Amino acid sequence: MSVRLGRGTATFGLALALATSAAAGVASPASAAPSSAASSAPSSAASSAASSVTAASSSTAIHKVRLYELTTKGGEGFFYTADRQELEQAVSKHGMQVTQTPLYYISRTAFPGGKPMWRLRYTAKSSYLVTTSPQERDQLVGSGKFVNDGILGYAAGDGCAAGTTRVWRLSNNNKWRLAVESHMVSIVNNEPGWKLDGLALNHFMS
Repeated sequence: MSVRLGRGTATFGLALALATSAAAGVASPASAAPSSAASSAPSSAASSAASSVTAASSSTAIHKVRLYELTTKGGEGFFYTADRQELEQAVSKHGMQVTQTPLYYISRTAFPGGKPMWRLRYTAKSSYLVTTSPQERDQLVGSGKFVNDGILGYAAGDGCAAGTTRVWRLSNNNKWRLAVESHMVSIVNNEPGWKLDGLALNHFMS
């Protein structure tokens, strides 16, 4: 269940939400309003990797790349990519803007203990959701309200504690965003309307 937090949220309530989400280990399934119109999306570099999970799982190399957050045109949602070419295309062709959200590194390729990060496109507007849960992916795609955009990279697994930090997912009116813990606390305490979905993934600090 998602935990709703607004301006002035009590410290105890936030601590309880964090503890509950961390124990679950994955963001709560997202809910979405009925789809009314399809949105255009940049050509997805993520899609090309969608079928490579099994084949690449034996690789031991971690090819770290920076994860970027962008706002979609008109501020309808958020978009995530670890591919510089896709980022440039999103800005130049689709009117997206790179944010200053503090995010760090994921792996471009699969590695032992890593988790695929699926990027899902909301069909009613230009908004995207990231999940590492195959169950949530299947549920949302099966609802007809999301399209699987593919794998944008691989997050650190639960056993990769050294040099990693937690990333949380938040939602607000069919917009979804990722945030490291300090930024997440700032969002839920200072930006009304955002609720904490839960722990989304772990990523590398360097």
